[in-house]
Amino acid sequence: MNLYNNEAILPYIFAELFRIFEYLGPDNIFISLYENGSKDATRNVIRMFKNSLQTWNIEHLISTEKAHKPEKWHRIEYLAKVRNKALKPLYEQEKRGIKYDKILFINDAIFCRNDILELIYQSDLQQSDITCPLDFDMMKGENDKDIMGFRDTWVARDIGGGSFNKNLNDMFKHEDTFELAKKKLPFQAQCCWNGAAVLNSEPFYGNDPVKFRRSYLKYDECSASECSLMCNDFWEKNYRRVVVVPRILLPYEIDHFKELDNQLPQEEIPKSELVSYVKGPEKVLCHGLDELNSINPGSPERNVRYTSNDTYVY
Repeated sequence: MNLYNNEAILPYIFAELFRIFEYLGPDNIFISLYENGSKDATRNVIRMFKNSLQTWNIEHLISTEKAHKPEKWHRIEYLAKVRNKALKPLYEQEKRGIKYDKILFINDAIFCRNDILELIYQSDLQQSDITCPLDFDMMKGENDKDIMGFRDTWVARDIGGGSFNKNLNDMFKHEDTFELAKKKLPFQAQCCWNGAAVLNSEPFYGNDPVKFRRSYLKYDECSASECSLMCNDFWEKNYRRVVVVPRILLPYEIDHFKELDNQLPQEEIPKSELVSYVKGPEKVLCHGLDELNSINPGSPERNVRYTSNDTYVY
């Protein structure tokens, strides 16, 4: 987990994390948290969280630094660097002969215990390598009304290689994905992150482990998000089962939690259904971010190859 200026939401996040720890058992968990450059009270809240982890005897590494972004920076290069710092204990534990089955990476999204437990369950049920919820923020709808809209459009790609639309009721051009999402059933994707991701740990181990990274400039690789490139690297290593669980929706602000009840009908939870994995797309849509000191992609969209191998899902 990476944190920056998250004072307002941390009490909720940490409370739910301890509910998860209680369910999974402290012996089955290692938590790694990296924070840097926060200007609010984030570091003070983290300090209290660390004290509670020690009381629970949960293995952890909590790292806080005052370092800020350099004067000239590339967003993805910077984010990859801080995300990899959160992964550091994984390799230190490996040297001690300890390996983990799954890695749960959580952005500064707000969740309930059962959201995360459901993601972990679905990753087992679907035997998926990357398992994600949907995340949302608020956007303007008809009559200028605030409505929920899908957030992670830059990263998420459906199994046809296209981006997700912001409209939660009309997110996909890919017909099979559209039908499954409409029924709130898990569906296959080429890539997802969406505020949280349960990752198969295997690609992170061995002689050539995957890590968060910027695009390879010498190969003119499209300058996608570090999370998009993580998906592509999973595909390259034949870890290709990517699943989105659409009934799990994560906001980023406390006030948006109530919108889950206000705007979504109380429907019966669908029965679990196994994803029928199909071949991936030949290319995916990429909207590159090449400029320094910019947070938004500005290069023209293009369809690019994302693996040097075939795209079969094994």
